[in-house]
Amino acid sequence: MAHVAGSSALADAGCIIPEIYKQNQNDIDVSRHGRFDMLRREVAAIDGRLASARLPLGVESLDSALAGGLALGRVHMLCGRPGHDGALTGFAVALLRRILAQTDEAAPVVWCPAAAGGGSGMLYAAGLAALGLDPGRLLIVDSPSPGARLAALEDILRTEGLAAVIVEYDRVSQTSDYWMRLARRAQLAAEASGVTGLLLGWPVAASGFDSLWHIAPSSAAPLSSAPSGQAGRDLSRYSSRYSRYSSWHPCWQVELRHARGGRPWSSQLSWDAYANSLSEIRREHETEAVPEPLPFAPPGPARGSLPLRRVRPSSNGHASAQLAG
Repeated sequence: MAHVAGSSALADAGCIIPEIYKQNQNDIDVSRHGRFDMLRREVAAIDGRLASARLPLGVESLDSALAGGLALGRVHMLCGRPGHDGALTGFAVALLRRILAQTDEAAPVVWCPAAAGGGSGMLYAAGLAALGLDPGRLLIVDSPSPGARLAALEDILRTEGLAAVIVEYDRVSQTSDYWMRLARRAQLAAEASGVTGLLLGWPVAASGFDSLWHIAPSSAAPLSSAPSGQAGRDLSRYSSRYSRYSSWHPCWQVELRHARGGRPWSSQLSWDAYANSLSEIRREHETEAVPEPLPFAPPGPARGSLPLRRVRPSSNGHASAQLAG
């Protein structure tokens, strides 16, 4: 009897074990799609990085490539070829408008421009206002040395209460190791303060930033009338001449070469400053790329009626601010 009972128990176990195995396999299949995301979170935790807030840019395919949108509290590098400085600056302004829409209205933006305004000229207060960017929120830091601007990036990013930091590094020549160290320090500083950073300049052998973009001018976007409602009122607050740019929609060839947690992406984007929105342009409408004019002054003192605050080192070593009209 004992032998028979044992055989029966083994037979029952033989029926139960496959059922348990089958159930475990079902559980594995259900979670298989989320295993990569879980592994990515574990790696981020080991690396000391916390999940960042995402800012949707309003273009579905681009937001998907960015894993939900542009990461806030991170540093992003925007590169452009020689002669495309205007396109690079224009796209940075478009991103900045999106970032400012999600931040405290009183939070300032620190902008470290290229020496002598670069190829696109100096930032022009009235032009920025016409695009809906309040020049009163800009704190311009002048430095003729791109190395000095990059060296100051970490300290500026650690300053809490800023909406964003933009640094133009010109044609600085540095090794890939230098960029990797800079990216690591800048990323940690941005994560600590929650301030978003944008680096603008020529293509370099850089890695370690949250995203890497390449921006070039493209064909003009279709024209449309200025919107009514809040979007139009936001622009009219800053400039009575905002209607001058009602049909001006810059278009860029945008290539997302790297995005942490995302994937590469490339397409043409058009920006509507009035609606503060980006839209993708279908490739069948592409024509020969023509650099578009930007509302920035040529190199020299800005002469808009709206002042920009500039910071220059004083003789005693401390920074001093003044208004540039």
